[in-house]
Amino acid sequence: MRSRWTMLAVLFVARGAMAFQFQSVASVAPQLGPSLGASLADIGLLIGLYFAPGAVLASPGGAIGRRFGDKPTVLCGLSMMLAGELLMTASMSWGMQVAGRLIAGTGGVLINVLMTKMLADWFAGREIATAMAVFVNSWPVGIAISLMLLRRSKRPSVSTP
Repeated sequence: MRSRWTMLAVLFVARGAMAFQFQSVASVAPQLGPSLGASLADIGLLIGLYFAPGAVLASPGGAIGRRFGDKPTVLCGLSMMLAGELLMTASMSWGMQVAGRLIAGTGGVLINVLMTKMLADWFAGREIATAMAVFVNSWPVGIAISLMLLRRSKRPSVSTP
């Protein structure tokens, strides 16, 4: 097995990808709204749907990981995130956007619950505070990267006399 610090880096990237995906709808909302014919409330609903599966899946998420294994369940969650995002990318229908967001959110909830558990297993003892600090900071890093890469810059137009 790789060192637990290397695995922490892998978990950091995976959770950062989850944050990137969560923020992606808000980052492209100015373009997404008109192309879907969606209002700001609709876009807000689409953003909020990402964590809706957590209301049902967060508690049994640990049991799912115990039954099928932490790593396979995390890989399944990452696959669901990818499948949901591909569905959203491939279709411009509102129903497919909602379905894709729910699928991606289900995967996101699974990986969030299980990666936190994996981290606690690997870093039990005095290093847990450092490991958790690194892990938790993956969320704002993923959001910041999403905002930087996906948001169109609003440059002021320069008129020439």
